[in-house]
Amino acid sequence: RACKPLPEDCHLEDREMLLSWEEGQDDLKTLEKKCLETRNKMNDHLPPHELALDDMLVVAKSCIPNAGNGLFYQQPSSSSSSVSTSSVSTSSEILPMSELAAAPPPTATTTTTMTSIPIASGTTICYYTGHRHNFLSQKYISDKSYLMNVASDIMVDPGPLLSIKARYINDPLNPNYVNCTFVPEPELFRSAVVAKRDIYPGEELYVSYGDIYWSNAQRERGDLVVGNILM
Repeated sequence: RACKPLPEDCHLEDREMLLSWEEGQDDLKTLEKKCLETRNKMNDHLPPHELALDDMLVVAKSCIPNAGNGLFYQQPSSSSSSVSTSSVSTSSEILPMSELAAAPPPTATTTTTMTSIPIASGTTICYYTGHRHNFLSQKYISDKSYLMNVASDIMVDPGPLLSIKARYINDPLNPNYVNCTFVPEPELFRSAVVAKRDIYPGEELYVSYGDIYWSNAQRERGDLVVGNILM
């Protein structure tokens, strides 16, 4: 049993629960509800997230067939390469995993030259962050497509936040084409997206979602690839 707070230490809305407690009734469901409401309010007032190379990242149609949008590196004010955003897809297209895994590896449609400036290996490109959750609160998220378990009981969900560019990074299902990795930073409620090798302008960013993601995706949505991240 937890320590009972003093009435003057409680918010007015919580004193009713304190009275029930004094009567020997522990209303855990009401307490759980209040905790969830408080978390939702907190998520609605999170400070702006930190940016890295976000200004150099463009959301455009992925090179992976039917995978929807992807995230590309585009060198600012560069005439040596470009990414067309005229065909940005806003639909949630899907493709059977077996077909995508057997498809030719994705290829960039742009040309790079020696004057192109790459993102150096080991550079933090952007951050995967969003609404903050724990094991309890994540159970009430209707769409867990973007939910990431950063570490232990710390989870983030950029689903409602379209400004988080890391949410658009796809998994090519081919380790030879993975050029980024997630580096957990639980103390900051995020994972850094870090370049595994030099990445040139026009290249799409790819990361491995991991076996847990695909296991959950198959169990919850069948043999489908949706292009979102769930950890």
